Order: sequence, then structure tokens, then C-alpha cells
Amino acid sequence: MSKSVWGRHRWVSTVLAVVVICSPLAGCVLVPFVQAFKEAGATESDRMTLLAEQVKKFNAAVVWGNRSEAASFVDSEARERIAPQFKESNEDERIVDSKVDNVEWGEGAREATVSVKTKFYRIPVYVVNTRVEEQRWKFTHSDGWRLTDRSVREG
Repeated sequence: MSKSVWGRHRWVSTVLAVVVICSPLAGCVLVPFVQAFKEAGATESDRMTLLAEQVKKFNAAVVWGNRSEAASFVDSEARERIAPQFKESNEDERIVDSKVDNVEWGEGAREATVSVKTKFYRIPVYVVNTRVEEQRWKFTHSDGWRLTDRSVREG
């Protein structure tokens, strides 16, 4: 073998060895990095995905009557105004079903208005009614998605 062929052969085998050895490491290192990047909400698409998860968790906490968990999704500036709503609704009603009806996105998907249809009954009258909740959410890189306003209207 000539020196140049041997040099190329050694270079190729070295590169292959590095790729084979580093490939599992790169996968392990890159996956958490990519996931952390997505969870940071760097892109509009990532923020949209993150909001869907937060809304689902928030509404599940409301459905199950877990007031403290529901309050943890509320922006600190809006907590005094919104938190009492959880207590009021938890004491005299039971939620049967809750689902997102519509999402309107603000510019850059940093704000969103979410319409949620909720089926519920009031105790002791076991007649199921429907209401529409309008939830306003905002995104910050420090806190993620936080509920800033919640209004409820019957029907």
C-alpha cells in the first residue's frame, strides 16, 4: 500500500471509530438538549405545544377540585383575582366534562385566548349545564405559560 492510500485508509477507519463510539453519546447528549430547547419555548411552534399541555393540566386540576394545583398555573399578579373562583366553584358544583373549544393566538404565540366548554351540575340539583370559560394565557421565558384572566359565562 502506498503511503497516501494508507493515510486515507487510517483516516477513514479513525472517523468511523469516532462516529461509532460517539454516536451513542451524541444521542444521549443531544436528546436532552433538544428537549430542553423545546421546553424553553424558543419557537412559536414550541410555545403552542407547551400551551396545550398547560391548559390540559390546569383544566384537569379544576375538574378534580384541586384548588392549590389550579392556582399554581395562575400568574402571580392575577392570583388574588382568580384564585377565589376556584373556591366558589368547588363548593357548590361538580364538573362532568371539560374540553378546549378554540384557541386564538396573539402575535408570536406569546399570548393566547382559550375557550373551554365545561359541562357541570350544581349540588343538590343534578341537571347538567354547559358554560364557556374564556382563559387568557401569556408566555414568558422565565415562567412559561401562566393564566392571566379567566371569565365564565353560562350557556
